[in-house]
Amino acid sequence: MINYWVGYGAAVGRAIEEPGRVAYLTSVPHPLFNGAIVSAVHDGLEDFARVVGAALAKGRGPGMWWLSPPAVAAGAADRLVAVGLRDVGTVPAMTVDLRLLPPAADQPGLTIRQVESAEDRALWGELAARGTGFEEPAVRALAALEPLIPAARLDGQVRLLADYEGKAVATGALVISGGLAGAYAVSTLPEFRRRGIGRAITLHALQLGVAGGARTGFLQSSPMGFRVYESMGFREIFSYRLLQQG
Repeated sequence: MINYWVGYGAAVGRAIEEPGRVAYLTSVPHPLFNGAIVSAVHDGLEDFARVVGAALAKGRGPGMWWLSPPAVAAGAADRLVAVGLRDVGTVPAMTVDLRLLPPAADQPGLTIRQVESAEDRALWGELAARGTGFEEPAVRALAALEPLIPAARLDGQVRLLADYEGKAVATGALVISGGLAGAYAVSTLPEFRRRGIGRAITLHALQLGVAGGARTGFLQSSPMGFRVYESMGFREIFSYRLLQQG
């Protein structure tokens, strides 16, 4: 998860990496692309939050903080709420044994391809934003930002586009790290949903993970995708606590 999100901050020189926590601050006016991940609690958490808050105050809008269960158990949520952050719920983390993945179904008209060119990376950013429901300024910003991620930050990552009858309609991303294959940014344009495209691109990403040596699939699920992922064998193992800042 950290490897995926911090790349966006690195694209504009605003990735802050400290033991047990990272922050990523970008040009995309959406909380998902401006925030922090806390995996463990160390000294200086409140000071770290103030630094992130000051950056958010410079026109980036609100930011989203993701707290792991160990961080919550160590008091991170309470400490951050005490300095002004707001509790906004949880997001389930799900895993699957990649040996048990269902086979991909043949879908006429559907082609899944890896993103290679800067042009396709910009298209990927645009579609990921539109499929997630971003407003137009955030759509344009992510399309501009995606091609700027430094190559070193994309090590172990793959971006995927799904073309349906010749039109790019969905996105997905794979991050391989330590035996895990993480599926991210699974997003389908609204008019092409309920055709199994999101499921297909997720399976494709995870199968690439198997080829890369991963043993376990991992993702964070939206309410829309939860039942789909369960049908693929994913099970919830914990929840991230979400806080909003700004």
